[in-house]
Amino acid sequence: MSGLAASFEVRTNELRADPAYLLPLRLFQQFIWLIRNRSWTRDCICHFSGYHAVLPTLLCRRTFIILAGSDCASIPSIGYGAHARRLLGRATGLAASGATRLLPVHERLMRRHQTYSDAVPSEQGLAAFARVDHVPWTVVPYGFDASFWCPDSTVDRDPGLFVCVPGPVAPENRLHALKGIDLVLKIAERIPQARFLVVGLADTAAYKSASPNVEFIGRLPPEQLRDLYRSSSFHLQLSLSEGMPNALCEAMLCGCIPLVSAVSSMPDIVRGAGRILERKDVDQAVRICIELLAMTAEQRAIRSHGSRERIRAEFPMNRRISTLTCLLNEGTPGGRSSWPARSTQDRPPSRTPPPSTGR
Repeated sequence: MSGLAASFEVRTNELRADPAYLLPLRLFQQFIWLIRNRSWTRDCICHFSGYHAVLPTLLCRRTFIILAGSDCASIPSIGYGAHARRLLGRATGLAASGATRLLPVHERLMRRHQTYSDAVPSEQGLAAFARVDHVPWTVVPYGFDASFWCPDSTVDRDPGLFVCVPGPVAPENRLHALKGIDLVLKIAERIPQARFLVVGLADTAAYKSASPNVEFIGRLPPEQLRDLYRSSSFHLQLSLSEGMPNALCEAMLCGCIPLVSAVSSMPDIVRGAGRILERKDVDQAVRICIELLAMTAEQRAIRSHGSRERIRAEFPMNRRISTLTCLLNEGTPGGRSSWPARSTQDRPPSRTPPPSTGR
């Protein structure tokens, strides 16, 4: 938002869907806010589709919806994704179908065929759940600040340290399976010579039976998280579903070598810089981790540099701001008519899922 504020008057409103019994009241409050701000004369950008995006599509001059992950997914076995819940799924589809333009952070959020895990339905992406063929869409990836997320040449990396940043996981919650922590713990048991840091927990004592080479850390401020990335050699992101993971990209900018699951945007993000786990299989994951640990210092340095350059070159913050600015100016008085060609996807999603990216 700060990037757009340089060119536009920006007003923000947040709608929280929990607890569920307060949702009608909060939707009414949002309605009043939209009316008071003369929404019919303004454009609206919604981050994710869902309950909060329904009224803007009805009341605002134009509505752009950023598709970012959970709004394009359904994993009923763990209750994850907007489309795993009937009412939320309908609201998500209704808002998306009424949008002026959809802005997925990666094209695979529109439609994809996943083969990573048998626990996840194979057809994923918004178009697998909602009728949005008529809605134009433009890929607008997240952008990252390479000047903040950067390596420190004075810090020595631990050649055996893997870091994973799943957020507030716990053995009994859905994040445990969603973020692949069950797999990370199995990998750690098989590679006792390596160290594994799991970051972002609300209760760092929740995992009492984890192997001794796994350390659990609470949520860290950005500066401390950056320091952790700078001292780590590898980053694990073995999720069942993702949009465009910030933690992965920030870790790569700091020089971490990534190992990711073959899910959504992640194979494209790490292309040429990291490793991809094609199936959720502990033997295959252990084999890849051992191969990473066996790299020489020179090989690690080359991979580390490649990881940073991949994100720095492909996903700069200024490109995201430029694309959003062009989209908002298009069709408005005095607005520009040209868009960055590399970002536009002015077509409905194909009924045929895009091919697997590979390595």
